[in-house]
Amino acid sequence: MQRAIYYTQLNSPWGPLFLAATEKGICSLQFLGGKDISDLISQLRDKPSHVIQENALPLVPAIDVLEQYFSGETKRLSHALDLQGTPFQLMVWSALREIPPGKVATYAEIAGEIGKPRAARAVGQACGSNNVVLFVPCHRVVAAQGKLGGFGGGLTLKKALLRHEGVRVQHEVGAER
Repeated sequence: MQRAIYYTQLNSPWGPLFLAATEKGICSLQFLGGKDISDLISQLRDKPSHVIQENALPLVPAIDVLEQYFSGETKRLSHALDLQGTPFQLMVWSALREIPPGKVATYAEIAGEIGKPRAARAVGQACGSNNVVLFVPCHRVVAAQGKLGGFGGGLTLKKALLRHEGVRVQHEVGAER
């Protein structure tokens, strides 16, 4: 039996987003930032038991939550997710979802929280593999001494998202949580 993955493109204050979901929940939310949407659709096709269909209607509840976030009405994004990853990645992504809006954590702090205190680099790699940005807020993770670290959408976007959530961003961010 084939299952559907629905996708659409939507605008955000920081540029266009690609949103896709299965019946279980969101499986992809990515800033396009020059990415070709056909590449993102191809990634969805890696799931052979799924039919890929452009249709925003099943995505309306997620779009509503995102629009509330964009407008500042809410800072915490909550929606069912359909995350695919290794057990380690799933642990990291779960920990990231616990970082409150307006706060940041370091890669080392996340590593400690998941019981792998020497895995800060691996936490960074898991953040880089996150295909559900905003709902899995990897932008809230910073490097040691509060340096911004990396972000798939670029540091300008990371700063903008942190500012939107009330984090004071100068050149660096304090790693308070």
